[in-house]
Amino acid sequence: MSLNKINKVFGPPGAGKTTFLLNKVEEELAADVSSRKIGYFAFTRKAANEAKERAMQKFPHLDAKTDFPYFRTLHSLAFQCLAVRAEDIMNAEHYREFASQAGLDLKIAMDEEVAIAKPDSPILNEINIARIKGLDLKKHYNQSNLSIDWHHFEYIERSYRHYKSARNLLDFTDMLERIVAEPHNLPELDVLIIDEAQDLSRLQWQMVEELTLRAKRVWIAGDDDQAIFTWAGADVGSFLGFAGEVHVLEQSYRVPAAVHRLANQIIQRVKERQPKEWKAREFEGSVQSYRRFEDVAINEGQWLIMATTNYMLNPIHEWLKSNGILFERNGVSSISPSIIRSVQDWERLRKGMPISYESVKTIYRLLGPDGVARGHKTFKSGDPDKSYVMEELKEHHGLQVDTIWHEALEKLSDDKKTYLVSILRRGTRITDQARIRLSTIHAAKGGEADNVLLLLDTSPKFSLEASQNPDTANRLFYVGITRAKQALHLVLPQRVEKGFVI
Repeated sequence: MSLNKINKVFGPPGAGKTTFLLNKVEEELAADVSSRKIGYFAFTRKAANEAKERAMQKFPHLDAKTDFPYFRTLHSLAFQCLAVRAEDIMNAEHYREFASQAGLDLKIAMDEEVAIAKPDSPILNEINIARIKGLDLKKHYNQSNLSIDWHHFEYIERSYRHYKSARNLLDFTDMLERIVAEPHNLPELDVLIIDEAQDLSRLQWQMVEELTLRAKRVWIAGDDDQAIFTWAGADVGSFLGFAGEVHVLEQSYRVPAAVHRLANQIIQRVKERQPKEWKAREFEGSVQSYRRFEDVAINEGQWLIMATTNYMLNPIHEWLKSNGILFERNGVSSISPSIIRSVQDWERLRKGMPISYESVKTIYRLLGPDGVARGHKTFKSGDPDKSYVMEELKEHHGLQVDTIWHEALEKLSDDKKTYLVSILRRGTRITDQARIRLSTIHAAKGGEADNVLLLLDTSPKFSLEASQNPDTANRLFYVGITRAKQALHLVLPQRVEKGFVI
């Protein structure tokens, strides 16, 4: 294999790595390379779809469904190339049946791209990590300090294999293992692009190696300094060790100079990394430290507030609510959208405006016992195809109140009403996008904000892991720090021995 066809792109925070790769796609398409001979594989479906959408904007004659068969995740490619059927894959009912037989508690999510169920169980997750790392189960168990009895752990793994075998079923990882064992099914491409490479597992890297053998030109991009998912099986060593010509994107379009200096100070502590020089944008910015998060003035501007562990955000969550500040936590608004709609719909009624049948039904469920006459609570007399104004509801459908929303909607809890009233008194429109977001650092990767507030406290478990592998902690806080576009606000650890040292 000739190494000059392989390019490794290292993109520091805000350096436009994905834009660089999308430009490569455009260059290839402009040179009359068929879109069917370009593979763009990303760790997440969102990144792969972004590449496809941008290519279509530039080349509108191409069709999303037929002209881009290889813009997808590696899991999805395995599903496609193996030509497995949906009925061959473990689905939600299978997982529930196995969990019942094995005595496991689990939650189930769905991968929408390939409609595959993804179980969330501590034991099954650890078994899967051993598989994607290519580790013997006992070796993974011994390395991971799991609070699970070995015999039970091994029993679950063996039972899971037997369950799938007896029913001729595959799971996500089975597909990767099978495509690596049967690589002749993989496509031969003119151009192979791998994005988010620092997040790939060892098993996925084996798949990338096979794809590389079949490609004419290869671009593998990521940032080893932002490899923060090693706990979930990501293999940054394979990225660093993959042979190819190195390209470093040298200009960040996000990180200001003050934040850049601190970030470099931290990342230099990492022992296993690709050396790289990159420039901050031409803006000084600021870095400030505080003893308490309450001392940070967050009344204006866009904010991203982060911690290493979700429960550490709870005090800030409660403080924001008690002060009537609208926010999002892990992508979920601090006020339920359904409550916002009900308040808006009720006030529309009071202004003489019509609302839909379904909106009336929702409001009726929130009215107090004296709000709707007996026999009308379920709005059975309503017509699903009609809209309604307050006068008609009063005259024909049992409505008996017309007071302001926080008096009429009695079924809303007092704390929700108090919080919503506090938000409105601040002059905040409840339909506005929240200017404050709460998130773990892991969940915020790829995000950014003008102002970043970062808690330097760490959990006992994280502190133990960081003492054993300092690179993990340094990379994680490097990612958190480099989300800031203007100002970084650091809240010092409440106990020095339980926090990250800047």
